[in-house]
Amino acid sequence: MDNIEYIIEVLEKFIETFTIKYEYCNIGIIKKFRIDSRKNLEYDEAKWCSLFLKKSCLNYCSKILLIKIFEDTGKITCKINEKGIKKWNMLVKNIKERYDKLYDIAVIDIKNEEENSWIKDLFVESNYDIYGMDKELAKIIIDSFSKIDFKDINNKDLNLIFRAVYPLDSREENRLEEFYTKAPALDYMMGLKW
Repeated sequence: MDNIEYIIEVLEKFIETFTIKYEYCNIGIIKKFRIDSRKNLEYDEAKWCSLFLKKSCLNYCSKILLIKIFEDTGKITCKINEKGIKKWNMLVKNIKERYDKLYDIAVIDIKNEEENSWIKDLFVESNYDIYGMDKELAKIIIDSFSKIDFKDINNKDLNLIFRAVYPLDSREENRLEEFYTKAPALDYMMGLKW
């Protein structure tokens, strides 16, 4: 299996777990987002909440891919790739059980990035961050991606990955780019051209 197929397989597992885990989580808050925003009210409440969850999940997928690419190309300090995990294992005895903390540290570091300030714009906090990256989700993604080198992943590869996890027919049906508010990392990934 080549790296692109493997990445797609891991993301599909992440999406499935994310969806099952958070399907009924924070429903009250999400319904409040709907009422307060008065956007996309053509959808009933259940559909609105479902689209919110889907957009949130795809935004997390985008963030993870971007972190790995930025780490493996040297744009940011390593935390969740193999090199970063080795460093953290020297500092923290049981870091494997807390990959969610490594993810959080990676995002905090990016948000404070000064050299490549455009990168931090992709990680601006939004309502889509309501769910969080918990231990189980972080373990799925970081365990699976840590040994893969993303430095040669290009825009064409990212398009192939996103077409697999968010197919064109779903894009046409859901129109997530028009839904509610912006999701910076997802919007960036969806806007990539070959």
